[in-house]
Amino acid sequence: MAAVVPPGRCVHTRGHSARQAVASLVRWAALLLLAVAVFPNSASAQDDITSQTPYATLDRNGVAYRGPGRDNAANLQGATVKIGLLLPLRGANAADGQSLLAAANMALADEEAAGPLVDGRHLALAVRNQAEQWGQASSEMVQLIDEERVAALITSSDGNIAHQAEQIANKIGIPIVTLASDATTTQINIPWIFRLGPSDEDQARAIASQIYQAGLTKKVLLLVESDHDGRVGADEFEKAVKHLHGTPPKRLGIPSSGVDLEAIATRAQASAPDAVVLWTSSPLAARLLPLLSANNFARPVYVCRKAAASVAGNAFNLPDGGTPAQSGLPQGTWVTAPAAGATHNDTLAFQEHYLAKTGAWPSFAAMQTYDAVHLVAQALRVAGANRSRLRDYLAAGNRFAGVSGAIVFDPAGNTLGDTHLIRIASTSRTPAL
Repeated sequence: MAAVVPPGRCVHTRGHSARQAVASLVRWAALLLLAVAVFPNSASAQDDITSQTPYATLDRNGVAYRGPGRDNAANLQGATVKIGLLLPLRGANAADGQSLLAAANMALADEEAAGPLVDGRHLALAVRNQAEQWGQASSEMVQLIDEERVAALITSSDGNIAHQAEQIANKIGIPIVTLASDATTTQINIPWIFRLGPSDEDQARAIASQIYQAGLTKKVLLLVESDHDGRVGADEFEKAVKHLHGTPPKRLGIPSSGVDLEAIATRAQASAPDAVVLWTSSPLAARLLPLLSANNFARPVYVCRKAAASVAGNAFNLPDGGTPAQSGLPQGTWVTAPAAGATHNDTLAFQEHYLAKTGAWPSFAAMQTYDAVHLVAQALRVAGANRSRLRDYLAAGNRFAGVSGAIVFDPAGNTLGDTHLIRIASTSRTPAL
């Protein structure tokens, strides 16, 4: 659970002392994160706690930041105004991280073409690697917040990274825009984090409603990656099924590495389910889905947004859902998608531009990253280079028509709007958009 400070608690200083105060607070938060890493049992207990139904619900519309920092004296200084990105640039997910960075650079180029901010300064990106270890990731955040002096921080779909950023943001006072779908980042109503896209709860309800429609008895196999995001998402799906009075799914955990996926697929097919729900990361889904569809196993498969993060974004914007070859998903797979945002032509223009620059269609996560940079830039053009006023703008319900879908936040940082299901269709033609 994220650290909580009393409402209005903040440190407000000037010049060199301000940087020292910020550095001290960030180091404090980093030590807290390191403590969790050092005591793994505590981290495990945290996962158990956050997956439970809360004993009380706070009013999302009542969330607000009432501390100082909105005056011009608190504006960020420097020759440029920087937007921070924490992306997986090394390791197993480096290719995905580079695709997100390409989308971010395209958004920055668009903003440069639109002209400087009101004060005449230009925008820039400050990028750091999303380290897998908690202590390393917090160190990268220290550099972005304290040394680079970013106006806001954009993080990937990794829920653990989002929680780390959330804790630091609450101590320092910096807006966080995250691609993570973990709703626990916003459930405790910290006023600094904004979750881009449908939550695990939203996705779980959409998938469960489709499978268990009309109260039909279904035999469902729930394949879950044994990490934080997998457990949280699977818990939400089981709660959604219980709410519909459906037959509980059979849950099968899958380690992130060192597992025989062929054996998992064989076991899944042998159980003869009516439907399969996949709550895993994108790399694991990419390896498992082809195995599941082998041997004429023609059961409907539903994947969460994170599992489809690397799927080509054009598949979500075609009238027929795209083709298996273009989407990277087997025929008949169902994927969650947010409500429509930008026009079809604007979305296509971005996708084709990205294809021309990189040689590949943009993934849905790349489209979200592109939107996130534009969203923060738009807020900076209106609110100025001031973290508190930037937060106020994001929390005010301003609608942004993104290529990844419509984006509008409630005061607690939850994305509003409907969650739909899109089926990857079978067609041999090249889609005409």
